[in-house]
Amino acid sequence: MDKVLVVGALGVVGRAAMERFAARPGLRAVGLARRRPDFAPDATWVSADLRDARATREALAPHRDATHLVYAALNEQPDLLQGWRASENIELNNRMLRHTLDALEGAPLRHVTLLQGTKAYGVHTGRPMRVPAREQDAVRDHANFYFDQQDLVAERAARAGFGWTVFRPQIVLGVATGSAMNPVAAIGAYAVLARERCQPLACPAHPHLLTECTDARLIAKAIEWAWHEPRAHGEAFNIANGDVVVWASLFERLAAFFEMPLGEATGTRLREEMPAQAALWQRIAQREGLRERDLDALIGLSWQYAEATWAARRPLALPPLVSTVKLRQAGFGDCIDTEQCIVEHLQAMRDLRYLPG
Repeated sequence: MDKVLVVGALGVVGRAAMERFAARPGLRAVGLARRRPDFAPDATWVSADLRDARATREALAPHRDATHLVYAALNEQPDLLQGWRASENIELNNRMLRHTLDALEGAPLRHVTLLQGTKAYGVHTGRPMRVPAREQDAVRDHANFYFDQQDLVAERAARAGFGWTVFRPQIVLGVATGSAMNPVAAIGAYAVLARERCQPLACPAHPHLLTECTDARLIAKAIEWAWHEPRAHGEAFNIANGDVVVWASLFERLAAFFEMPLGEATGTRLREEMPAQAALWQRIAQREGLRERDLDALIGLSWQYAEATWAARRPLALPPLVSTVKLRQAGFGDCIDTEQCIVEHLQAMRDLRYLPG
């Protein structure tokens, strides 16, 4: 029987992967995370700090029969944007992957999946990226653990004979708590807190801000597709929902979802202003019986990420759009409406009692 190991199984992508694979007949799903899971009880769960080589090796010792590895683990610094270029954070992320691969040395691996993003095109360096960015437009002229990790996996694959695939999603949409980059949780908490204060739902972003997004469920499906598609092996693919989203327009639909009046666009600095609502969130959570009463534990660093994505006050000169033609030509053409998938994930967070109804 095949066994898939999902490392970083409580993140937005990792959770979607575990939900998909734990329900797959003939496939054993193992999730590795430092926190306790709140879903997929039939899966096997292990805990390890990937920064510790010995702890990683001991935790994965019973799973050296893994046939597939989905590496979705990521370490972020308290200052999210600065951490993306910090040399110590780059080295730490490289070390975490190396510890994982070392612990699986000799395993019958057939495929390894890596996750990257538009930082492969230098979007975080302040320079405009090519639009639409194609996979061959990746720029290696700056420190970036994406390329270090990809080179490491390619080297191990050449030695051990397994296939590998890199996916570069746009802004990832899904369900998770305590994530550094979770737009859905941030949008949900932002709306709930505004409603509690009897305020309209106002988009904090520039009215012309637009981009692409990627549903985490779509990524999980593409990961499984790549296992069985030789044209995906040794390749990197952009992946996105297939449409674009103008954040100000999306807020019209969100206002209806949260049963709130739509307000005028604001320049709210989420990173600075939203943490101050922690006590109000605690009162809401206690009254509504929510599972997470600590706003920081729910949102993680996602207020910072929001200001770089859906709450940015100034759009880039060119929107950071990517081409997904290569992925479609290789045989994966699934798509989903971005506004619809955001609403679906918000409803899922309600059903899980992370957001009030």
